[in-house]
Amino acid sequence: MILYALKSAEGYLKMAENKEFALVGINKASVYPESELAMLKVLKTELQEQLSSLRIIKITLAETDHFA
Repeated sequence: MILYALKSAEGYLKMAENKEFALVGINKASVYPESELAMLKVLKTELQEQLSSLRIIKITLAETDHFA
């Protein structure tokens, strides 16, 4: 599974519905499927001046049986 998130030098972004955000660790970050990548690019442009080194990152998840 591939998901996308916004990351700055200070941390990952967790978005609220009113376009406010908090900087969090990867386990709390807002993540989006590829179908929402266009919206994520717009959001990045809107927030770029507030956050240093803001970028879109790709997260690849792989599910495996840990105790197999």
